[in-house]
Amino acid sequence: MAQQLSRITLLLRERKDELVREWTSRLRKDPKIPHACELNEEDLRDYTPKLLDDLIDSLAHSAQPGTPGGASGQEIGSSESSKLHAAHRIAQRYTLAEELRELSALRSAIVDMCARERVPLGGEEAQLVHSALDEAMVTAAVEVERASSAELRRDVVLRELFIAVLGHDLRNPLSAIRCATAGLLKREDVAGAAARLVQRIAASNERALRMVEEMLDLTRIRSHDGLPIEPKPVDLHSICRQVIMELESSHPEHTIRLDAQGDGNGMWDPGRIGQLMSNLIGNAVDYSPPEEPVQVKLHGQKGIVVLEVHNRGSPIPPDLLPVIFDPFRRGEQQHEDLRPSKGLGLGLFIARAIAGAHGGSIHVTSTPDDGTTFRVMLPRSP
Repeated sequence: MAQQLSRITLLLRERKDELVREWTSRLRKDPKIPHACELNEEDLRDYTPKLLDDLIDSLAHSAQPGTPGGASGQEIGSSESSKLHAAHRIAQRYTLAEELRELSALRSAIVDMCARERVPLGGEEAQLVHSALDEAMVTAAVEVERASSAELRRDVVLRELFIAVLGHDLRNPLSAIRCATAGLLKREDVAGAAARLVQRIAASNERALRMVEEMLDLTRIRSHDGLPIEPKPVDLHSICRQVIMELESSHPEHTIRLDAQGDGNGMWDPGRIGQLMSNLIGNAVDYSPPEEPVQVKLHGQKGIVVLEVHNRGSPIPPDLLPVIFDPFRRGEQQHEDLRPSKGLGLGLFIARAIAGAHGGSIHVTSTPDDGTTFRVMLPRSP
């Protein structure tokens, strides 16, 4: 075994430069590694000669009786030189497939050279060679995954920053439109068709403002790992009645029934709780036929208040239930009498974030027989 190891060590040591040249030649001829043709010889060789040196040194140690073995295949393949080689290839826009084909070509070049020179490659030496190259492939995959994750995180940060800046800048002109339309509607000389046109502008502007606020909330939730809240003593019954009054005003064709029982007092963020209720009740109105009233229940219990919003519209499809609270999801129910959703699909996502920020939870059940019910549990003290 020692003699065989010595022959392999000698062959690789004396013919290393020839081996590297053959390897780089194969890379340039491989149509599945197009980036190899864009590199000069030095960049193409990169840290591969160092990997071969480590392999040769380990083989030499193993060939000497009574001498502790050199680095293992895993140590060679996961060495700093292997990591740097993979990092350089990523910087040179290599794909993982190209990097793995490179290492496979190096393995083939070693095996072919041993075959031409009739140097047996088997036993411990084969195990060391293949283990080192296998581990180098694993290292390449890990480095590519790490780089992809870092790039994805950068993209997410840039997108969130863009949304935050855009949302902030959009609020100013939209707020100006709100003030202008409100002023026009108070004027006595704005009536008839002109008044209806101004009302339509105001309604569209309010929708745009809600969408901007939803996008800003999405950014806040992701940036802060949750939605910031400012709890204070409030009465949920009062907030709920106000929300229902506003929704009935904008949806006069719908009936919303409130059943409020028990104590509704606790520590909550009134603005956010109102937003949660508006999202859930408004969602129920959107997906409920006009002839079917939306049922809202508020039950004060020991330590918690339970909010239930029920409608008898078309049920949520079973495959949508597990992801109904994910961002940018919209109900897919179809009904000739229902209005299509006008939001971004963030209402339920934000509602869950508000409930979670208060230490609560939200769940949904939906069947053809029982209709759809959203149930929110809110601790009196977050």
